[in-house]
Amino acid sequence: MTTSNEDKAANAAARFRRKYDLGNAPINDLSDLIEGRLGIDVAIVEMDDGLDGMVIQDPETHQRIISVACTTSAERQRATLAHELGHLELGDFANGGVIDCGARNPEEIRADTFARHLLVPRQGVTEFLEGLDKEHKQLNEADLAHLVRYFEVSPMMILIQLENAGWLAVGQKDAWKSHSTGKLAARYGWSDEHRASQRKAMMPQAPMRIVAEAMEAYVNNLIGLEAVARIRGMSSLDLKAELDDVGIQPKQAALPPTRFGRRK
Repeated sequence: MTTSNEDKAANAAARFRRKYDLGNAPINDLSDLIEGRLGIDVAIVEMDDGLDGMVIQDPETHQRIISVACTTSAERQRATLAHELGHLELGDFANGGVIDCGARNPEEIRADTFARHLLVPRQGVTEFLEGLDKEHKQLNEADLAHLVRYFEVSPMMILIQLENAGWLAVGQKDAWKSHSTGKLAARYGWSDEHRASQRKAMMPQAPMRIVAEAMEAYVNNLIGLEAVARIRGMSSLDLKAELDDVGIQPKQAALPPTRFGRRK
């Protein structure tokens, strides 16, 4: 029996969650999980219109980096990061060391499906709603808003999983599919939180490992402040103020030994 792309992606996402003991809860910091536990670099960078992310592998060191675009939508950024991770977990071939997610082909659709199941496991949706004593086909708009906030994904991603798990009444998906995260946040009391996530998603961010290595070189007087600032994508003055505020400075260089002559 042939396994569908939906099932392949769902199974891969479930294996990933089991491997890293994630249960069915939301993944609050996907970047930290990928960098800290998988050893894959993550960069948030400015990208051309139409390009949300890509995976690059160094042919010599085999170090992989996932790059995702700066955006006003934190939910889209998380979905893109999960999508790129899906390519790696599903064993998609990297042409010339780069997986460029431009064309819509079966591999791209499968990676999207992986991202949906990774970020919003159907059992997690069911556990959340049952914890609120909700009944199937009896959900209201506030329930949708709570799920969007809880899993930090788009309303459409939630709606697909709700539909697949049998939670929606007839016509609810069509009635709610035009809702944006911003609208739900404004209506149900978490606009400030939503705007803060938008601001964060718009900021470029270098891979944590590279920044840590640059800081190690800086405190040991191997590179200057300007080099670290370029990696961080900020001005030297702003970086200096940040480091001064937390008490980080280069080590003082040891003075050369002084030779004393003996007077006659």
